[in-house]
Amino acid sequence: MRIAFISILVFTSSFGYGFTDNSDLTSISTKLTELNDQIRQEQYGKISGIVVLNKRGKPIVEQYYGFNNRNSLNPISSVTKSITSIALGICIDRGLIASIDEPVAKYFPEYKKLFAQNPAMKNITIKHLLNQTTGLKWDEWFFPYNYASNSLMALLESKENWIDHFFNLPVDTLVGVKFNYNSLSSQVIAEVVSRVSGMPFNQFVVENIFKPLGIETFTWDSYPNNPLPAWGGISLSTLDMAKIGLLMINDGLYKSMQIVSAGWINNSVNIESVYNQNTGYGLHWWVEHQPGEPLMYYAAGYGDQYVFVVPEKEIVIAINSQNFSDYRWPKPVIDIARAIATAI
Repeated sequence: MRIAFISILVFTSSFGYGFTDNSDLTSISTKLTELNDQIRQEQYGKISGIVVLNKRGKPIVEQYYGFNNRNSLNPISSVTKSITSIALGICIDRGLIASIDEPVAKYFPEYKKLFAQNPAMKNITIKHLLNQTTGLKWDEWFFPYNYASNSLMALLESKENWIDHFFNLPVDTLVGVKFNYNSLSSQVIAEVVSRVSGMPFNQFVVENIFKPLGIETFTWDSYPNNPLPAWGGISLSTLDMAKIGLLMINDGLYKSMQIVSAGWINNSVNIESVYNQNTGYGLHWWVEHQPGEPLMYYAAGYGDQYVFVVPEKEIVIAINSQNFSDYRWPKPVIDIARAIATAI
């Protein structure tokens, strides 16, 4: 059993959250105690931290496990993709990009000859990059991330230029038809952001997202022959992860500053492609509606990193984990969020 250093904060309506009576508090506290016991028994794997904020940014729950605390940095993996989406939205808001329906080829004139040889590539739009329907052959979810057969892992081992590799991928299906998760789509989006803004993608994110959100401490992995990744590689504290959710639930507003437009937020969480019966995919955001449970949309990363937004309950749930293996734990981490959202 892992040692857990825990701080549970449950606020009453005097702090701005609308609990109606003491029975609400009792119900939530009971559910949190039950979840905490299960987490300590590692039923959900190795959880690092859980932060629940109300829409105003007040903590409802803040818990850390093992040797983690509110300042601990954790890899957020593909939660980074959702940050990439916000960066693109800012470019749309500023008129640097006219529309996500523009063909990607417009921004990469150096590949003109390749596009001529492969006309299907010219049909890929920025929107197809965002909703993972490029139609290109890519096997990222067919093999675990610690297998060399995984397309992303194989590419990282090769040290090849990521943009070159993307535009040389073979065509698998018609554009816009099939959902196929491809991390390189995020990298192409980042390159578009960099080209239209005139600054490196990571600098754009820091200046236009991290600084306005008060995110000062982070790390960002680097790889040879490429810029910093836009599909993963960032490490944040669980509390700073939750700020990304606050930005979403408040229609792009954070502490009276409009960082990205409400229109972009709404478009991001409209289902563009279907993953399974209860889960769809928007513009680099997942959308889930389980029967009998409140709708929530979320950013998700390998290792069980999550930022959930539950509009009906006006809460944000950030969860950091260290489940970087193929082992299947007794319960999925997403069930923690479902339980909290149902209890509140």
